[in-house]
Amino acid sequence: MGDKFIMENLMYGSKVVGDLYLHGFIEATNNNVFVTFTKALQDTAKMHQDIFKAMEKSGMYTTKNVEESKIKKLKEKLERMCKASNLKKED
Repeated sequence: MGDKFIMENLMYGSKVVGDLYLHGFIEATNNNVFVTFTKALQDTAKMHQDIFKAMEKSGMYTTKNVEESKIKKLKEKLERMCKASNLKKED
């Protein structure tokens, strides 16, 4: 098992745990539960960010900039798809 495999699994695990904490946060039945899940969610988000930064720093996770025109084109396409979908639902 390589470092990248381990880091990817840590990243995935933090996403799964964060999702569980999010549900606890949303469905909290009292303030004590709410505060506990809020703190757990914040801690998990920080851990996830730290994992991402470590992967990015070591070259395991790279990002690239996208041209503004490509973003605008995709946004317009998605807006058209949403509008078309909404029209179909109203029929």
